[in-house]
Amino acid sequence: MFRGIIIAGIMSVVMVFLPSAGRCLDVSNSEIMEELKALKARIDVLEEKLKEKDHEIERLKDEQVVHTAPESELDEKELKDGILDKISDLVSIGGLIEVGAAYQGIKNRDGTDEDDSDIDLTTVEIGVEVKVNEWVNAQTVFLYEDPFGNNPEDESDVTLDVGTVTIGNCDEFPFSLTAGKMYVPFGAILTHLPDDPLVEQPMTLLFGETSEKAVLLGYQQNGFNVSGYVFNGDMDEYGSDNTIGDFGFDITYTAPEGNILELLTGVSYMSDIAESDGLSDYITSDDHPIGPLEYIDDPVDGFAAYLHLGINEIFFDAEYMTALSEFDPTEIALGGDNGARPSVLNIETGYNWNWGKNLEIVLKYEGSHETGALGYPHRRYGIGFNQEIMDSLTGSVAYFRDRFHSDDAQGRDDRDILCSQISVEF
Repeated sequence: MFRGIIIAGIMSVVMVFLPSAGRCLDVSNSEIMEELKALKARIDVLEEKLKEKDHEIERLKDEQVVHTAPESELDEKELKDGILDKISDLVSIGGLIEVGAAYQGIKNRDGTDEDDSDIDLTTVEIGVEVKVNEWVNAQTVFLYEDPFGNNPEDESDVTLDVGTVTIGNCDEFPFSLTAGKMYVPFGAILTHLPDDPLVEQPMTLLFGETSEKAVLLGYQQNGFNVSGYVFNGDMDEYGSDNTIGDFGFDITYTAPEGNILELLTGVSYMSDIAESDGLSDYITSDDHPIGPLEYIDDPVDGFAAYLHLGINEIFFDAEYMTALSEFDPTEIALGGDNGARPSVLNIETGYNWNWGKNLEIVLKYEGSHETGALGYPHRRYGIGFNQEIMDSLTGSVAYFRDRFHSDDAQGRDDRDILCSQISVEF
């Protein structure tokens, strides 16, 4: 269009001045045509230059878009990374998955034999901890368990295993307060081998593990950790009200990190050991000799002591738990009219052999006293191997040999257990 306008303008000027030019000057038509051709050539050159300028402007615009887009994308990535970093600082997620296979061969006192074997998804555990602020933490743990030998219809559902709120900051103040559903501190449950629910071990776990809705006051300073707690247990006394009447405490000392000798030692007390999960399940079960009990005669105190020692690659663990008095014969019987005063002992020692991937070799001895009614072995000997396969993945193999009490509730004489397990922790 621009070219046409210029040509039309030139032609108009020529037409206006052409007659007078013809009269004043002797100019031929051929000369006029040559002038027009020269003007046209100059116009063509100007148009090419205009096109080049237009292309240059478009190129500069494109370069501006190319240069600014990565900067915008970088800002968006930095924003996302900042949000994720903030979430990771506030929220911690962890879990445990265990798949196990086990075989047990049982010889009974009546001369019969039993064999069992199974593969189970024994444990799935997911925990979430939220750091609400510098002084408040919330923790939840969801748990699924499938004990060895269970029928499919007996598999447990996913349950809330732990749900607590903790108020405290040990870096600023030695005291803290925790409330909610928790495992109250009774003993340390020290073991290095596949444990319940894959196989019924260690006996300290069966005897002392106690899950309750409780309030716990803790003190932590210079390696000492002291905690006291109260809760309303499941086992009430005859004639008593359903009130918060159970309590306990735990005192632990841990040597500072960096010492040649690893040391953990402690003692625990509980006002009623019948509140532990293993004993309360027995007393209230349909398999109880006189049927499930809703009440107990008198509370029986419980006591625990534990020790862990480690030097270089060698470790030694020992733990002892006991009732401090006898149970009523209707609750846990020893025989005849006598009540039992059960106790358990677990000792494990071993060596960590790092041949590129750590191999933990463990030797075990367990014993129990007056636990025939509970079905615990009188003596247990074991050996196990825990092989690190890769980060967070461990494979385990263990063998246990059990000798039972003469008054074993199930009439067993001895038992051989062989088990293996793959565990993933994240």
